[in-house]
Amino acid sequence: MQWPRLIFLLGSTALILTTDGIVYVRTKNERGPTAIQAGINCLELLTGAYFYPTESVQIQNIVVFHLHNLSSPSREIELGFLQNHHTGYHEDLDGQKTQHFQLKMMSDKLPRSSIRQQAFIDYKLIDYYVIVVDEFEKLERAMSYISLAYAFNPRGKYVVLYNNPNNRDLDDRFALEALNFMFIKHHSVNVLVAFAIDMMSYAVHTGDPYHGTRMDCGRMKTLKIATVQNGTFRNEALAMEMIRMSKVPPEMESCTFLFCTREAAPFINAGCETGLEIQIMHLLQESMKFNVNVSCSTMERGELEDDGVTWSDLLGLMRNDECDLIAGAFYPDYDVHADFAATTLYLQDYYTWFVQTAGLQSRWKVLLDIFEISTWELFALVLFVCSLTWFLLGTALPELRPHKCFSTCILNTWCVFLGISTNNRPNSNSLRIFFVALALYSINVTTIYTSQLINVFTSPPREHQIDTIEEILNMTTPIGGRMEYEDWFENADEDDLRVSARYSNSDEFQPSEANMRAVAKGRRVILASRAYVRNSHYYGEVHGLTKDVFATQIEMIMEKGFPLLPKFNRIISNLNDMGITGKLFQDFIFNVTILHKIHDIISPDEDDDLELPPNEIVLTLDHMQSAFSTFMMGIVVSCVAYVIHLAETDPLSIVVTPSCRPSGVGEIRWTVVFNETEILGTYNALNHSSFELSCATRGIYHVWVESKGCTAEIYYNTRSLVDLWPMLNRTLSPIKIHQHPRRQQFLVKWEKSKFDIHAMHYCLVVSRDRPQRTLCQALANSAFGSRCGMSTFEILQRMSVEEEKKIPQDVQTTIACTSSRTKQMIKGLKPNTTYFLEVFAIHTHKQNLSYLLGATMIHVNRTRPTQLIEGKLAIGKLSTLGGLALFSFKIPKKSPKNTTLKLMVTPCIGTVNVEIFRKKRQAIKPIIDVYYPRVITIEHAVPGERYQIQITEADEHYRTNRIQIVASTKDEFLNMPQLPDNTTVVEVTQLRTCHATTIAWYSSPDKRKIRYCTYIFKQHTKHQHYSNVKMPSYCELENRDIYQHPQLQQTHCIFSDQANHTEPVPMSMSISNLAPAHYYLIFVTASLGGSGGSLPYRSARVKTHPYCRESAQQPSGKSQQLRTGPFAKKQQQQPRGHLKGGASSHHKPLPQERRNNRLKRNRDEEEDQR
Repeated sequence: MQWPRLIFLLGSTALILTTDGIVYVRTKNERGPTAIQAGINCLELLTGAYFYPTESVQIQNIVVFHLHNLSSPSREIELGFLQNHHTGYHEDLDGQKTQHFQLKMMSDKLPRSSIRQQAFIDYKLIDYYVIVVDEFEKLERAMSYISLAYAFNPRGKYVVLYNNPNNRDLDDRFALEALNFMFIKHHSVNVLVAFAIDMMSYAVHTGDPYHGTRMDCGRMKTLKIATVQNGTFRNEALAMEMIRMSKVPPEMESCTFLFCTREAAPFINAGCETGLEIQIMHLLQESMKFNVNVSCSTMERGELEDDGVTWSDLLGLMRNDECDLIAGAFYPDYDVHADFAATTLYLQDYYTWFVQTAGLQSRWKVLLDIFEISTWELFALVLFVCSLTWFLLGTALPELRPHKCFSTCILNTWCVFLGISTNNRPNSNSLRIFFVALALYSINVTTIYTSQLINVFTSPPREHQIDTIEEILNMTTPIGGRMEYEDWFENADEDDLRVSARYSNSDEFQPSEANMRAVAKGRRVILASRAYVRNSHYYGEVHGLTKDVFATQIEMIMEKGFPLLPKFNRIISNLNDMGITGKLFQDFIFNVTILHKIHDIISPDEDDDLELPPNEIVLTLDHMQSAFSTFMMGIVVSCVAYVIHLAETDPLSIVVTPSCRPSGVGEIRWTVVFNETEILGTYNALNHSSFELSCATRGIYHVWVESKGCTAEIYYNTRSLVDLWPMLNRTLSPIKIHQHPRRQQFLVKWEKSKFDIHAMHYCLVVSRDRPQRTLCQALANSAFGSRCGMSTFEILQRMSVEEEKKIPQDVQTTIACTSSRTKQMIKGLKPNTTYFLEVFAIHTHKQNLSYLLGATMIHVNRTRPTQLIEGKLAIGKLSTLGGLALFSFKIPKKSPKNTTLKLMVTPCIGTVNVEIFRKKRQAIKPIIDVYYPRVITIEHAVPGERYQIQITEADEHYRTNRIQIVASTKDEFLNMPQLPDNTTVVEVTQLRTCHATTIAWYSSPDKRKIRYCTYIFKQHTKHQHYSNVKMPSYCELENRDIYQHPQLQQTHCIFSDQANHTEPVPMSMSISNLAPAHYYLIFVTASLGGSGGSLPYRSARVKTHPYCRESAQQPSGKSQQLRTGPFAKKQQQQPRGHLKGGASSHHKPLPQERRNNRLKRNRDEEEDQR
């Protein structure tokens, strides 16, 4: 079989077959009906799949943009799509559900400026867009028209069909370029791009900018989601899923948006880290899991420039893609909403004019404004009527002369009005009733005035406060605010036009601390938010007009295509419905402001100083300055009058001395009257016999004495003490008090009088109730006050002079006269009582001349003993209480009945006496002359009872500074070793050489392991008893500084286990490397193997031989022979020696009695050793 041959010729070449007949074949027509119908079918398929309606009560609309210079077949595809939708479809489309849309047309026939100048402008946002282009520049041209419309919706859905027969291979490049253009330039992400890859097929692309990692979030990524072949999808299920996929994920953890904020407290606080809007943004972030980079600035929101396209400030930054959204207390604005989108409204704010707070009224006005002027006039009338009534009643009744003087009646009435005591009180009953009625009326008036004065202090009145815009416009103070606030005054209202003419939006009128300080000083008037002022430091310092200028809610602004805007609005609406935004605002009003104020009080900022005048401070006594000024003026005038009157006065002293005793007559009354009108005083001569006036007015003074069966002598003096004694110095001299607690005595010393020393005697007055200002007062309050008929000098002369004066407990005032001595010992003072001491100087050559030389006050404290603890060492200072130390120890209640109390008393140096009391009775016989460590035993101690140990110095001339004491109810001290009964350390004189000696002592009966230490101190060869080098005491042996002592020669420590010994055994120690003919002081201490404290034996004082034998030469080098241990058994008796202990060798010689006692003790101890 032979196949026919086919020849294909391009162009119009014919196909020649071997058979009969000719067939002509033409190339595909890219612009023919088939290609056009394929494009129309593609548009129908994509719009039907992508433009599905949402649940809405309104019909959604579709805009088809027509470009006039489209090439074929794009022009035919667009017209065919319009024709299908213009003519409509049949009702029955094979059972498919129909969709209703509103079809709109846009064209580029007219210039772009006509978009917003048309007679009819549609503001409803477009839902769907269909754009057919044949090149990318025409897409840019179409979008330039679409974006200018008020109904432009970047979040709408776009279908862009590209068909250009000359470009079939660059679908990926065109799709990326178109999607980037729609995303970056117009913030649209819901875009489908259909690219004609041949006459019948289209590649469908979309963009995905928000899915991905942190590195590529916000970058457009193209996705090829479907291929349309002649109006059908190759994979319909996958294509439909990809087309309807959401471009914005529910959570965007990988995306970060630029959040530009403006400082506008309290919505955006300073630093843009806190604020109400910041809190709302945090709530949005928690819901959608996205991130923001907050940019803080003080820029304005921004306004549209004159070109009608460019925006300034923050809106300009957002238009230039430097910000994704902005916030800062922005209220809705029609011009802004035309080009930008905004969130649902939230929160709210009120704006008004803020002016300077009116100052406080003048202080004198405040005191007068409590009552009205008519009330003060009525008070003055009542004062005059009452004064006149007082005068008339006093004239008609038998009253004293002051009640018959009209000026005195006015003064008395005024005093009653003020609620103070009057100098002249009525005697007749009629005038007394009038006086009481006037006093009750005055108390009522004073109470009302005082209560009103409290109200003035809490709410001080101020001057007239500017509170209307008319008053502000009548002022010359400049006014202004933010730039966006000026739009509210651009209308036909007359007052708003006046405000707009003077309105300034410069930096001086922006809400800030510095500008609010200027408002507080009255330099400018600012239109600001009430919430901002409430949050600032000047809340309460500036006044906001009562009437608000405008009130508005707050919103965030972003581009219309911001992907999170629908979710933002849904979340904010939920927050508003649930009351969360309202709760945030209420928390700010009632909590945040208060906390901020507290923070300012605790940590004030120096830059926020108000610099207000002092009279602006509320609730201080400055408001009473006028009253105090009047008071000070009165004091000055009275002082001047007193100085003038002083030249006309003289001192006056009157003394009435009766000649009988108090038992002989009941009462002797005497009265002093001035000029027969004014009674200066009435007294009883038996208990008050003197009357004194330091500045007596010149006139006649009458002394009336009323007595039966008793005569009285009257003495008077009109000369001043300065005249009698020109050199008198009234300066008080200091009084020194030395306390002796052991004897409960006080030594009081004072200085001699500076004048007339030879003629001065002294008396010490001790009182408990009050200080005595004069000697006469002291005598009257003492036991000598009942002696009538005796002068003061005579009483003082009869007083005996005592070196020690005992103060009776039942007498309030005691007088001790010391003649010319300037010291007095007093005793018997009651503990826990305060005493007043006064020293009076008495002139022996001038009668009744005495004055106060000095005064002081003392409080006698009870000496409290130191509490001792079982087995714990306590140290007491005898110098604190003047040679006395008190200790107290309580026997435990759970102790057995036959408990023995042991006390180890160690005088550090010197000799002490020990007394032990139980219930203020001596428990044992006092122990005298304790000069070495001694154990005191109290048999049959009572459980639960407290024993008081009183330790005193045995010799006042030999001071004992400190003592050590340990108390225990057990057989052994807890942390102390048990010492033997004989604690003497002796020298074995038979073994003494020029370089060595041997000492011996009894070991401790304690069964525990004992550590013995010896300390050897070298004494001076000459005058050993008076060496200037201080020898250590018993208490200093445990001090670390003992090893730095300049006289310390050697220290040795040994251990001895006494487990095998039931009784103390002798111990010995040989000490070598000593210097010939020298004295050494040796201490021996015992301790429990290094744990706890140590107890000392008696000290020993030894002397080496002055001459050395040849066999007893000192060992060469540093060799040392030290022999320790008990004596050998061949020794049948204790080694002889002399007891050297007690004080160190540098102390002063003791008195004869002390020396005899010491010699007696030495003889007794030598007999015991034998």
